Amino acid sequence: MMIISTLRVPLIASLIFLSFKNLIEAKSINFPENKENYNNKSHTIPKRVSIPVHYVSGSHYEVGYSVGRTYGQMIKDFLKIYSPLHDYLKLLEKPEGRIIYEESLKATEKYFPQYVTELQGVADGAKVSFEELFLMALDDTLPMNINKEHIDRGPVGCSSLLVNQPNGQFLGHTEDALASTEDNYYIIAAHIIPNKYESGGVFKAREEKFEALAYAGHLPGYASGYNYHGVVFSINTIFVTKPLRGRIPREFITRALLSSRANMTEIIEILTNEGVGTADAFHVNLAFLNVPKESRIFHSIEVSPNSNKFQSEVFTADFSFGTNSFHANRFLHLKYSESDDELSYGSSVKREERYKQLTENNTVSSLNDVLNVLGNEDDGKSSIFRNIPDELVKTIHLGVFDLNKKVWMMWTKNPIHNPPLVQLSLTFNDLLSLPIRKDIESNNINDTTN
Repeated sequence: MMIISTLRVPLIASLIFLSFKNLIEAKSINFPENKENYNNKSHTIPKRVSIPVHYVSGSHYEVGYSVGRTYGQMIKDFLKIYSPLHDYLKLLEKPEGRIIYEESLKATEKYFPQYVTELQGVADGAKVSFEELFLMALDDTLPMNINKEHIDRGPVGCSSLLVNQPNGQFLGHTEDALASTEDNYYIIAAHIIPNKYESGGVFKAREEKFEALAYAGHLPGYASGYNYHGVVFSINTIFVTKPLRGRIPREFITRALLSSRANMTEIIEILTNEGVGTADAFHVNLAFLNVPKESRIFHSIEVSPNSNKFQSEVFTADFSFGTNSFHANRFLHLKYSESDDELSYGSSVKREERYKQLTENNTVSSLNDVLNVLGNEDDGKSSIFRNIPDELVKTIHLGVFDLNKKVWMMWTKNPIHNPPLVQLSLTFNDLLSLPIRKDIESNNINDTTN
């Protein structure tokens, strides 16, 4: 059964207004005087100077379908140029590859059926294969359990800076990804009311309201975002040498964070994922919006596969008022075996060292301080903002959550030299639809679906 999602009229009106506002405020583009040269197909396509925001309301399937339909061409184009996927598809043709795929899908459907349905909606809306989207979420679990000589060709980096100071409280985050990922992402601003067909998983479906970055063809949550309960977070990928088969792709676990209450007990339960566990490793930077400034604690959480138990291994480091933290793409606490390649681990070490140099005589406490650190590209391959021409990995997005002003600012270019392109309210002033029920935290969805 296919259901086409429908945006509410007030939301459409709001989108038209926002689009017009962005248009009149945008800087003019200076085209070359020689139009013949510009029209020549050999010219370089300019980087997109926009960050699309998709406002949508409905069930998990309806929201996924709306995203897929709206960004279908972007998703199709990305599937063609994302080189790791081509290897995954070849391995899927092998009997063992198919078994590994089915093991993971079965575990994910048991634990998070609503998010599998959401991804199916994206596939149907974009008119692409669900298998291809799930393979991208499964990432290197498939090749690294078949081909022992496999080298990760799809690194996705990130640098996260937690600032918990009297003069400012920020979560700053760079999205470092394959150059082919540049311009292939969007922000999803969603209000989800699960229907009765989307319940029944170990993790119970519930009403959700969030705004989060999503890569083309992926679920939101495996990057950065925030939700109606005041949970603000970002994700760093960590590259391990042995992702576990039969476990859940990390993208589905981080998707569940968008539904979580501002409660560390529940967040740790989501990340621990007792009964299955994560297939691969990642790191969560997290804070709660709706707490007094002086008592706000930032949480740095490392998550790895656990080969001894059917659950994830989780380590939490807390940063109280007056402290800061910087984390890249390697473990600082857990001991699971990591890849030692230059693009991920080596780059992480260099970025950490660069952060220490930049802050040796200056405690980061203001927005300018945050931007000067995350926008640093003065020292070649140790730069935190990765923008080397022809480099395989680049910084494609930079976001800063200001927890005191309650805004999320976003850039596609270096923030030291450029103003933000988008600013969203962490209080959901831009979303017109309200939760259906005051008890939005309830796990029981029957009252909202009948």
